[in-house]
Amino acid sequence: MKKSSIPFVGLHAHSVAGSPFDALGYPQDHMDYAYENGGEALALTDHGNMNGMAYQVLHAKKMKEEGKNFKPIFGVEAYFIPSLDVWNEERDRAKTDKKRASELKDSTTMSVENEGETKRSKSILNQRSHLILLAQNQTGLNNIFAMISKSNSDKYFFRYPRVDYEVLREHSEGVIAASACMGGVYAANFWKHWDGEKEIVTDPEACTDAFRETTRRMVDIFGDRWYGELQWHTDKKQHLINKLVIQMHKEFGIKLISTADSHYPTPTAWKDRELYKRLGFLGKGKPSWLSDELPESVAEVGYELYPKNGDQMWESYKHYSELVGEDYDDDLVMDSITETHNIAFNRIEELMPDNEVR
Repeated sequence: MKKSSIPFVGLHAHSVAGSPFDALGYPQDHMDYAYENGGEALALTDHGNMNGMAYQVLHAKKMKEEGKNFKPIFGVEAYFIPSLDVWNEERDRAKTDKKRASELKDSTTMSVENEGETKRSKSILNQRSHLILLAQNQTGLNNIFAMISKSNSDKYFFRYPRVDYEVLREHSEGVIAASACMGGVYAANFWKHWDGEKEIVTDPEACTDAFRETTRRMVDIFGDRWYGELQWHTDKKQHLINKLVIQMHKEFGIKLISTADSHYPTPTAWKDRELYKRLGFLGKGKPSWLSDELPESVAEVGYELYPKNGDQMWESYKHYSELVGEDYDDDLVMDSITETHNIAFNRIEELMPDNEVR
């Protein structure tokens, strides 16, 4: 078992149980590696569901019987739209426009994360973003269950299970929330102002104002349980988003976390996951962001998405920020790494779900 000099807990992680064609390894595989890698806890935040939770619970009990002290954290990476009412108005307008008929085609098949579409869909009806939700206690877990149920109801489901600000406000008690990845709620503001051809933010002030508005609304709902999320890899746009998230930290006092956003259980599984992603689009047409050729090395991919320990998180930060030529405040980044451990052990209770039949 490895030891890490920096306390860290992965608060953003995916498994094959709940993130099909996007993640590899069952929750127990991720938990076992995290433990052997020096971790004391791990959250599971699959896309729009908690299908992996039973695996978490059963394996945590098994680990405890084996004398392994490891804390499972229950959560979800929800799909988010700001307002269902506004979305419905747009849908009604689209119904009267024959040119937009294709935007209204729904899918009754399994929802598979489409990375490119989530980031910057041109269709307003298909726009969505990611939001990390973690249960602090049984109340929070019940509220996340309620949100997932609503997101899958006829009222909210369209291609993906979705929640909006109204649902978050109704079910926020006992829930910690974070801004997620390049498909997240902060990133959605960034993409609306990003010119991909010119590689520039077209209106920096409007982009920053959008980040401010999202911050105000999330803080109004979650208070100090709202966190800005930083991630570390080679995409320059991630670092532009990081800088804006850090600006929200400085302006509003929100705390920051760094996450590994793990999608496979061991460092060597990266190529298997690259192939697995491609299998998810068989017969559906290859999305533009997915190349025909499998990368030869993880360096070509530009990120490593396994359950890291604190030392590895720090190394990722230093390596990728230097690689893209971006400077950060080391103390601020260190705090964002160690804050995850504080959340896991000081803000989230020891919790095994209430499964009593009444």
